[in-house]
Amino acid sequence: MDFERLPTSAFVRAIRQLFLLVVMGLSSFSNAGGTIDFSLSDDTARLAVDAAKLGSGLHLAVALQHDQDHGDIASLAAHVVDVRDNRRQLYLGVGGNIYAVRADNDEQGIAVGVGGFFRYAFDSLKDLSLAGYGYYVPPVVSFGDIKNLYDVDLRLQYHLIPTARVYLGYRDTAVAFEKLSDRSNIGSGFHFGIKLDF
Repeated sequence: MDFERLPTSAFVRAIRQLFLLVVMGLSSFSNAGGTIDFSLSDDTARLAVDAAKLGSGLHLAVALQHDQDHGDIASLAAHVVDVRDNRRQLYLGVGGNIYAVRADNDEQGIAVGVGGFFRYAFDSLKDLSLAGYGYYVPPVVSFGDIKNLYDVDLRLQYHLIPTARVYLGYRDTAVAFEKLSDRSNIGSGFHFGIKLDF
């Protein structure tokens, strides 16, 4: 698909359709359950759905992020996680993330990142945890107008009830485009959210 010739409205429609298809696929995939993660700031909304395959260690996630001033990002991630003991304080997932990006200046592209996520539960404060993710996309796997990309998020979470956490976080998503000298920050900044287990 030639992202340099794809109209913005067609790009957004294609991403929405892909997002809905993947979410429907995840609902049938999630034998071990999953999470719905929704976060907001003044300018940005992000929705993510993930699921784990029972006993396999395979973890899939799809996310859609809208920044009213800077553009949109859709992503599809696959990770492997340690399933030996889910009572550990540290929970890790390692894998990759495919990004589809449309910036407000009509720069567009696809990028493939490597990285992972973590969650650390404090021993003395059982309901409090530190969580985050990080991915880097080098130029060799950046396509369309994208030169490279990095995406990191760090959050402090609190368990309201066993199946719901609220959090305050900081996200930094920066995309370097071939024709622009400065990086574009899409959805970067402080945000608050809720994460629901199912």
